[in-house]
Amino acid sequence: MKDVIINPEEIDKEKLQKIADCVVNNEEKLFSFYDKLRKNIKDKMPSKKDSSSFSLIDFLFLLPDFFMLLTRVLADKRVDKKHKILLSCVIGYVVLPIDIIPDFIPVIGYIDDLVIVVLGLDLLLREIDHDIILSNWSGKVDLIETIAQMKSKLEKHLKAPFIKNTKALFRTFGIYNDKDPDTE
Repeated sequence: MKDVIINPEEIDKEKLQKIADCVVNNEEKLFSFYDKLRKNIKDKMPSKKDSSSFSLIDFLFLLPDFFMLLTRVLADKRVDKKHKILLSCVIGYVVLPIDIIPDFIPVIGYIDDLVIVVLGLDLLLREIDHDIILSNWSGKVDLIETIAQMKSKLEKHLKAPFIKNTKALFRTFGIYNDKDPDTE
């Protein structure tokens, strides 16, 4: 199948603003989704036996914080249209109930969301000034170090085709640089 490249300049600014208004600028919906996501993750997590290790469960608990970051960066006027399209796609994937792994499956239902979010944030961190992203981050962990750790673990444990296909999706939107050192 041939990749279709979408030029960010072809995306209507009004449509992009509608997405922002529906998802980002509606604080009641935003915080409702955030709280629901955090509660769903907490309720479905098994108790942790080893408190010294940084596990998938710890990473999944960061998903609501990452979601808030994505929405804030989407609303940030310093972010260009190309990257707002990426952010809209990632946010849309997290919000929509239809996933590769359905969210109602305990624990693993959020793994696909986490993978998409981490790969999207990794791409943003490589292409956007870190100050823009960090000024929108309200989490308690070091964002840059955590994304690097998570990406490394994901690439180590996930099958290469999934990572490759996700990167191909980002490439379709013209927002993935093929010259990255970790391109497969």
